[in-house]
Amino acid sequence: MTSSTPEALAAQDGPYAAFRMGTVVSFATNQAQVNVGGTTFTAAYLRGAQFTAGDLVWVSRQGGTWVIHGALAGVGGNELAAANPSFEDSASGTEPLLWQLANVSGTSSAVVLQVEGAPDGTQVASVGTTDTAAAVHYLYSQPIPVQAGWQFSVSAFAAGEYQETDTATADAALVGLWFANSTNLYPVTSSADTVIVTANDIVQQPLYTTLSGTVSAPVAGFMRLALRSSTNGFQRVFWDSVIVRRI
Repeated sequence: MTSSTPEALAAQDGPYAAFRMGTVVSFATNQAQVNVGGTTFTAAYLRGAQFTAGDLVWVSRQGGTWVIHGALAGVGGNELAAANPSFEDSASGTEPLLWQLANVSGTSSAVVLQVEGAPDGTQVASVGTTDTAAAVHYLYSQPIPVQAGWQFSVSAFAAGEYQETDTATADAALVGLWFANSTNLYPVTSSADTVIVTANDIVQQPLYTTLSGTVSAPVAGFMRLALRSSTNGFQRVFWDSVIVRRI
């Protein structure tokens, strides 16, 4: 089995430099976190560089060292940058600010938690059942204007939270919801929900699964990105770092 640690990935190219594209998870003075191929780690960057979470960046690796060379232009910023995409704008223990909740089946709740090892910042959104029965839940975003045929690249991190006796069977998915105007809420949609990507039996946190995919708007109006959690019993799904880019 090939290791996916940053050190192992960097060592695969021997003495020669290799370049990859990655996504900035977080950025602060002397501290840049980047995700490459589903692995998040700290990388060096060029003096004077500035990044924001969600930037698509060009990264090199050589001799165990990762360096961010710069953000790529022409790929678009995160459409949810001002809409609490990593749940850092919410007080711990409260429902996610600027996100809507909908029960597709069963009864679930969503709450923001401080979690060590969160991919972006210190908090995640935690979704799980309120009565231990099976349930499917949408935690969905602020509206994004769309025209029919517009394409978007979407991504998010998801992880399971299980009891010791649980089997890891929680599922996570990214779903496009379509609305005629910016004020309608689910289930008052203008077109069928679009399942973009699904991850079954997600692993126990602090390991996170990267969900990513592309969606085309079927109608003009507004898109809201839904984080779909399918849980049973005491299972919960942790969500973080939601990114939507027009391509």
